[in-house]
Order: sequence, then structure tokens, then C-alpha cells
Amino acid sequence: MKDTPTARATRAGAAKAVKAPAPLAAQHPRSTPDRVADAISKGILMRRFTVGQRLVEADLTRDLGVSRSTVREALRILASSGVVDLTPHRGAVIRSLDREDAASLLGVLEVLTGLAARLAAANIHIGNNAKRFEAAAQKLIKANTPEALDRVLDERANYYKVMFDIANSGELNRVLPQARAHLFRAQFYQSLTTADLRSMVAEYRAITEAILEGDQAKAEARTRKHLQKTGERTLPRMTAFSLA
Repeated sequence: MKDTPTARATRAGAAKAVKAPAPLAAQHPRSTPDRVADAISKGILMRRFTVGQRLVEADLTRDLGVSRSTVREALRILASSGVVDLTPHRGAVIRSLDREDAASLLGVLEVLTGLAARLAAANIHIGNNAKRFEAAAQKLIKANTPEALDRVLDERANYYKVMFDIANSGELNRVLPQARAHLFRAQFYQSLTTADLRSMVAEYRAITEAILEGDQAKAEARTRKHLQKTGERTLPRMTAFSLA
């Protein structure tokens, strides 16, 4: 091909497309029951729904603007994920994690989130990934007032979403127990102290630094350490915060 300005622009555009692929989640849109299940799961994370609460199909149908059959299928998805219990005559009830559940979940999250951090570090210099991740991290790593610390638990959901988007691994997204992770975070929302939150901010700051540097090993190690510390902060309090 003759090396004309047009040809050079074409090659540059093609290279850019290869370097910055669209997030896999955008390439494979989820079905309506999946989206409703996600909405309910995020409602748990944001504490619109609470542990032990019964989820009323009629209310969900009205609030989410979907059919009752779609809501029922979404609840079955959440039941299979271990987020709700489906019982005769009572319907769907949001589960409470016990200590064994939480410890097992944290062990899985440690491995998978550590891998996501490693992949995000590997991809951080592609396209506008660094800018996106830095923007998502700001409200976490700069939190120092009581009001900002209170928002840390909500802001981290977006932080992890951007991290996994940048990691761009369909297999990782498929195996991540995200709904269970939301349930865990919501269950322990009230139990974390100001000292806990300050420690979390320092841990997120260290993770962010490693990812933005593109240091894959350090990003994974720091993320796994954060999940280990999460267990140390929460597991000893399981008895007080689990439902019988």
C-alpha cells in the first residue's frame, strides 16, 4: 500500500482499535432477568434492601417496570447465587452470611480481585484507562473527612467496576460472585469503624498507586492483602451481625 497520509491515518485508527478494545460487558449485553437480578443486588449493596428482608414480587414488578415472570426468574438467579432464600408461602428473603460463608467468599474474592488488579495494571496504559481508573479512585483515596469516609463503602462499588472493566476478562467476570460480594458488603456496612475506614482508604491508595504504575505483581499483592485485612476486620464480628 502506498504510504499516503490517508493510509497512515487508516493504520493508526486500526492500531488504536486493537489497543483499546470495547469492554467485554458492553459486547455481550445481559438478558432482562439478569439485569433485574443485578438491580436487586445493587439495591442490597446500597441498602435499599436489608438482610432478612422479604422481597415482594408485586413491589419489584412495579418498581422495576418488568413482568412478574421476569422478577421470578431474577429471584431464581439470586437464589442460585446464594443471595436469597426461596421458601414456600414466604417467597424470597435476603440471606445472612454466616462466618463460614463469609470466610469462603473472601478467599475467592481475594484470588479473583487480585487477578483483576493484575490485569488492570497490565492494561492501564491502553487508551484512556489510566484516566478512567484515576477518576474512579479519587473519592476513595482522598477521603479524610467523616462525611467522605461515610461514602467510601458506596464509592468502592464503582472503583471495582472500573477495575474489572479495564481488566477486560470475560472469564473473570463470569466466575466473579459479585452478588454475594454485594451481600457481604451490605451486611457489614454498620459494623465498620472510622479506624477501619481509614485503613481501607490507605489500602485503596496503595492498590491504586500500583495499578497506575502498571506494576502487575504489586497490584495483585496489595489487592490480596486488602481482602485479607477485610477478613480480619469483619470475621471476628460475625456472631454479632449474623441473623439466627
